[in-house]
Amino acid sequence: MASIFELKTNVQELSSANEGTSRMEYDQHPPTRDVVGNNFANGAIHFRFQTSGQRWWLPSRSYLRMRCRLTDGAGTPLTLAGGVAPNMGLMSSLFQSGEFRINDKVVSRVADFMPQVDALETRLTKSKSWIDSVGEATNFWGDSQSLRQAEVSSDGTVVKGETAAAPTETQAGRVAIGFDAAAIDSNIASYVAATGVITFAIGINAVALPADVRTAFPAGSFFTYLTGAAAGVRMKVITGVNGAGAGSTTTIVVEPNWNADVAATAGAALTLDFARITVNSIPSRRINEFELIWCPPLSLFKVGHAMPGGRYELVLNPQTITSYQKRAIESALGIASKNPTLPGGAAQDFKLDVVDLYMYTATVEGPRADDITYLLDLEQTRCQSEKIDNTSFAQKNFDVSPSTYALTVAYQDLRAGENTALSVSKFKSYNAPVVPTTVEELKLNRMFINYAGQNLPAPDADPSFVSGTDYTTQRYAETQIYSGAYFDTGGAESISEWHERGAYYYFSWPRDGTDRSTRVNVHQGFANGTDVTNMRCLLFDHSKQVARIRVQDGRVVDVQLEDA
Repeated sequence: MASIFELKTNVQELSSANEGTSRMEYDQHPPTRDVVGNNFANGAIHFRFQTSGQRWWLPSRSYLRMRCRLTDGAGTPLTLAGGVAPNMGLMSSLFQSGEFRINDKVVSRVADFMPQVDALETRLTKSKSWIDSVGEATNFWGDSQSLRQAEVSSDGTVVKGETAAAPTETQAGRVAIGFDAAAIDSNIASYVAATGVITFAIGINAVALPADVRTAFPAGSFFTYLTGAAAGVRMKVITGVNGAGAGSTTTIVVEPNWNADVAATAGAALTLDFARITVNSIPSRRINEFELIWCPPLSLFKVGHAMPGGRYELVLNPQTITSYQKRAIESALGIASKNPTLPGGAAQDFKLDVVDLYMYTATVEGPRADDITYLLDLEQTRCQSEKIDNTSFAQKNFDVSPSTYALTVAYQDLRAGENTALSVSKFKSYNAPVVPTTVEELKLNRMFINYAGQNLPAPDADPSFVSGTDYTTQRYAETQIYSGAYFDTGGAESISEWHERGAYYYFSWPRDGTDRSTRVNVHQGFANGTDVTNMRCLLFDHSKQVARIRVQDGRVVDVQLEDA
């Protein structure tokens, strides 16, 4: 650090306004094949470009832009009743792998689990401010499925002044919304916790129900009991169809609520008074065609300095047409899994169409690099998976790079990518039914990692997350400390967002430079009764590689890659 008494005495010591660069611009590069509509899934997508002379390329400021159309199966705009939202971090969900080449030499690769790697990297390296603003606007990084759903629904709304301490609310009693007065024999409302379905019926000697209860409880409003053990618990209305997808004038569906009081109320709900709560809201963006901006989680795109002339190529491998359609959305919990429209098939629940896809490379003018050998410091992230067999304390074994400097553990449902209610970019696991009713990954009660002769955390982690108890704060805080997010001026995601997106456990792992260990043992145990039928353990290893690049006569002649 320079001394506070050290004064600059020469103009050459002053920082330049442009830091030695000139004419920064973005160049547009199309893929080498057609990717529009159903052609998107037809094999690898290549982007090729080159720079020469005094043009330098800035990897960290380059990105991809995709234009998409998300509609129902018939091609018309979505509504809230459909329960369809774009997936969190949508663009990465469409790809299974990718790599970057310099002069045909692969220098960076994500071989599998592209959306999982991208989700972790985003949460590790981006501040809460970035995720809530730029991230949400450019790639739907918000944790709330219902808010993302509102953005792409023709009848979507958002709460006015969402950041305000207390938005204005209105509560309407049953008579005001078309039901009869509360009494033992009045109109009744029974709730099934497993599906989120509330069914209205006529009690003995009661008057008729409203012609369509969905008009009394429109999507986006809240149903609440006024008496009983569940009094005051709000349940957001997401659709006016039943769990099987058939229209009904006597049922609504609310977001499944894991509150034990609500579940216990189901049988007694027949005689309870109820009401509707609404909040002041404004229309959302209500878009069915939109742009996505994405930087792939490849190590080369983390390089912050410019690179001289060379031949460059980005290769992305999309999911199959069935997979990328399912992975593109996150359907609301408590309603049936959604089915995409496939080529030649009957219209189903939704359809994602790619309208166009381009790569934009940031380039600047700088000094010509004729004869030079330079190094790239590359930080790679890889993901591996192992099935959780039972709740007992046991270990899973993984092999990692000898240059690993950090490790991350998370748990995810095996059905993610197949059941549209389960996002591939969230680290969540649910119980056995197709329509999940409870989360399982937060039932972890013991965990530690053994690598290079060291156990972390030490002593073993002993988290607990049950009704009335949250002992996950230390794990949340320690993850933010290890990653540096704890000290970020833009803030870190809140603990509730950490739970909603899925808990992950990140540990920095400094060690002796001569240590070449490659075996990692992850030890974990879960509370009795945890349903691990569909749970897998994800291990992310973060490692260092060095690319040595030799330039002669203004062009790259050799590329070598090795572990740091």
